[in-house]
Amino acid sequence: MSGFRIGWSFVVLAVGAVQLARAWVGVLPVVVFLGAIVVTFGCVLSARALRIPAGYTVLGVLTFAVGGAYFASGSPPGQKLSLLDTLSGTIPRLLTAPRPAPATPMLLTPGVLLVVVVSLVAALSVRGRSLLAPAVGAAALYTAAALLTAGEADRRGLVAVALLVVIGVGWVVVDRARNAKRVHLVPSVALVAAIAGFAVAIGTLPATDAFEPRKLVKPPVTDLSFASPLPHLAVWGTAGGADLFQVRGPQVPLRLVALADYTGSTWRAASLYGPVGAVPPPDLPTGSRTSSTDVDITIDGLAGPWLPTAGRTTATDTDAVVDPDSGSLILPTGVAPGLRYHVTSTVDAPDDDSLRTATVPSDARRYLALPELPYALAEYARRTVANARSPFEQAVALEEVVRNGRSPSADAPVGSSYARLQTFLFGTGAGANVGTAEQFASAFAVLARAVGLPTRVVVGFRPVAPGPDGVATVHGRDATAWPEVYFDRWGWVPFDPVSGNESGPSSAARRDVLNRLAAMPPAPVSSAPPGPPPPGRRPPVQAAPAQPGSGWILLLLGAVPAAALVLLGALRAGRRSRLRRAGATGAWAYVLDAMLLAGRAPARHIAAPDIAHALDDPAATRLAELADRAAFALGPPPATRDAWRLAVTVRSGVRRRIPWYRRMFWPVDPRPLWRR
Repeated sequence: MSGFRIGWSFVVLAVGAVQLARAWVGVLPVVVFLGAIVVTFGCVLSARALRIPAGYTVLGVLTFAVGGAYFASGSPPGQKLSLLDTLSGTIPRLLTAPRPAPATPMLLTPGVLLVVVVSLVAALSVRGRSLLAPAVGAAALYTAAALLTAGEADRRGLVAVALLVVIGVGWVVVDRARNAKRVHLVPSVALVAAIAGFAVAIGTLPATDAFEPRKLVKPPVTDLSFASPLPHLAVWGTAGGADLFQVRGPQVPLRLVALADYTGSTWRAASLYGPVGAVPPPDLPTGSRTSSTDVDITIDGLAGPWLPTAGRTTATDTDAVVDPDSGSLILPTGVAPGLRYHVTSTVDAPDDDSLRTATVPSDARRYLALPELPYALAEYARRTVANARSPFEQAVALEEVVRNGRSPSADAPVGSSYARLQTFLFGTGAGANVGTAEQFASAFAVLARAVGLPTRVVVGFRPVAPGPDGVATVHGRDATAWPEVYFDRWGWVPFDPVSGNESGPSSAARRDVLNRLAAMPPAPVSSAPPGPPPPGRRPPVQAAPAQPGSGWILLLLGAVPAAALVLLGALRAGRRSRLRRAGATGAWAYVLDAMLLAGRAPARHIAAPDIAHALDDPAATRLAELADRAAFALGPPPATRDAWRLAVTVRSGVRRRIPWYRRMFWPVDPRPLWRR
């Protein structure tokens, strides 16, 4: 019957493991989880055949599982993590991964460890009477699947019914076949209660509006620092005919990076990146209307870490990571010629009427920061928008005033500092009224921030017409930069101060604004003394890199085993106390516990005197006689004041025959708790 119990336990756990695998993509998780069950059962049964103590078996299996998980998971790109950091970060990474999660080693690690622990407990209980361990383990796997999929894994409860059927068959066939004439009341009632509780738990698991554990975990991010590609615009413009990459897909602008942090002298790229689909929401919400674009890109001469995309990256087939706030895609190892990848992106797409009345947030400090803004620039911006009636009209007015009277040139001096922008806007000499897309976009962004418009600068490429084969080749001359302004509810809207925007969803609205403002052009500021920044302007507060909340996980990893050991020790101490109070029969049971721990448990049909004879100990013979008289003699039980002393003596003799390393776990070994 032991073989049937092993098979039944495996089937119960296999049903739960297959259900858990639905939280990942593909069939690989199913194979991995079933393999983990087979390997764990094999290790436990082999150790039992070799008479290895259960404590060493548990320690060996868990050490192998944890070590294997660490080496299989590895570290995120650009990081070298320790064992504790890697394992503590697996759960946050899984809970913040797309649903269903990709079947990568790092994301599979939590599921494998859970299956191993559950299988280990079930395998250790195979030879006991209780049938609860496999049932509870399957319930744990099923519940984990429900949490990871927000109730979508078993919407109709069919898997739950299958689990109940398999568990019920185990109760009826395994337990009753072993006890053909009678059924043990306590195990049977306990098992029925467990099945009923499992059924109630399944019935209460929501299929819609489910509890979402992802809300409790901050997505993991990686701190990577790379220089802004903005100064490369002049280099790309000079080598205008150089092939940078090829793109197959819609004819849309492509972007490398969105720059939000301005220091007064340069624009800085974001430094926190995370896996695509597993990053927190952006610091400013996406618009209520968006459009999605899929493109295939092949790298030719483009260098650096950034990968071109059509907007905020939502999916890709590379190992790149993404900036949570802008969607900029980055490959930490750098791009190389011949790299091919597919990327899905979204952009905000508001309509004209929405933008005319849209407002802007006043608390977007990162996109309003202008450290030590010169008074000349602040005054220039104020005069430019004096006649505008809405934030959108302010942005259109700034776009026109930056473009008007200035010409783009690839040979213009580079830079986006306050000094360079003042020369570009109203200076004299080299660089006056001439610049690359860097100066046009930066001037607009600084002036827009000066009047309260949240703005960032995007480095990217103009749309390129595809060839006969449907593939467009992007050259160095196609590189450009443009500013984007954020509007409440509608997201980021691009502007084009280089040439003006004559296409796109807001072109008609922009022309209407320009027509209304045409009769009231702003007076440019020819010169003005520098001064302090306008009131209320402060440098942006740099947010500390977000780290996975691993403190509580590490505490839990240490507290759970310690609590388990304390609980087992308390249960064993309670059993010892009960046996001591039970007289001679309890003392003999204490000896049988020692024989079980020593691997010498006798068969149930052997009488106590025969067991004592095999021990070859006079104290055991005397104790067996007292136990027989106490159990079977008629009349009042005989005085057995010496029974416990004899039991301690016999137990000591049994212990002396066992190597010390096999006795280390005796005080907390749970097997005597299951012996009747």
